[in-house]
Amino acid sequence: MHFLVSFIIAAHSFVIHKTGRVFNTNDGKEQAMRKRLMVVVAAVMIGCGTGVVLAGYGPGARPDGPPGMASDPRGPENRMAKILNFSESQQTRIKAILDSEREQTKPLFDKMHELRKQLMQAAEASAFDEAAVRAAAEEQAKIDIELTVSRTRTQSRINALLTPEQRELQRRLRPEMKNE
Repeated sequence: MHFLVSFIIAAHSFVIHKTGRVFNTNDGKEQAMRKRLMVVVAAVMIGCGTGVVLAGYGPGARPDGPPGMASDPRGPENRMAKILNFSESQQTRIKAILDSEREQTKPLFDKMHELRKQLMQAAEASAFDEAAVRAAAEEQAKIDIELTVSRTRTQSRINALLTPEQRELQRRLRPEMKNE
């Protein structure tokens, strides 16, 4: 918006510089034409600005994801199934692994959510209870360890189902592995 206002002021200054007159001349036709010109310039700038903002994103793409990469409403595991070309058997077995881990970790996520609420309440309380905050933080750390083990176990179980070619492709696609 700031850019648009600056541009309109600059365009107005340019018109004044070229004609030597300001908008409050007595010539109504000239004044109306200048106003129309300013409206057209503003509309073009808004259109161009919108186009620039949206240019990097393809249909269905998310602004928080990679440009041009549409998100899959069924989740990242479905996107990986397409990229790595999973067989029907692999998809079925991977879904079973993910469902099982989700079921096992649900109580941990629920507990983590409750601990976050407790910490928010402790932060908003008028009296600081360091012992309660430490206890909640230590419990969160234990849960985080369990969730890390679960994620790693799940990835290991899925990797065991992949062909060597799929594992190599997965390794090449991982952003954190590119610098190694």
